[in-house]
Amino acid sequence: MASNLKVIITNPQTIFKIPSGTRMLVRRSCHAALEYEHYDNRTDIHVVFADNEILHSYDSKRAGELEAPEVIAIPSEEEGCLGTLILSVERVTELTKVYNRPFEMGIVYATVHGVLNLLGEVYSDQASKASQMSKEAKILTLLGYSPIVGL
Repeated sequence: MASNLKVIITNPQTIFKIPSGTRMLVRRSCHAALEYEHYDNRTDIHVVFADNEILHSYDSKRAGELEAPEVIAIPSEEEGCLGTLILSVERVTELTKVYNRPFEMGIVYATVHGVLNLLGEVYSDQASKASQMSKEAKILTLLGYSPIVGL
């Protein structure tokens, strides 16, 4: 299904070294989330590896509300492009230390969460939060990771 997906990754941040295999992991995570949601349209997803400063420059309105989210999903108006994920490598690194998870797990979670946001899944109330967290857990399991509890 998601074979119609092209993931375009850029890395403008210079603070954190991106581990080998991370780009492939992001691509696999995007594909898995779209397949789980039965999304089979031809589309691109842009992924930007960022630090917290770069992340906040994309969404200064939310930056005042959130200390540092690990991902911001920006839907696209452009035909053939689902949107852009701004992944804060800095925040993912911080959270993986807090929750004692490997960096790869943090990247997978942030990517899956972001793709679901691009598809319209957002935490608007407790029911929608529970629904999205359930989907995230199922997709993480499909990718070989145990679901995150307590985020």
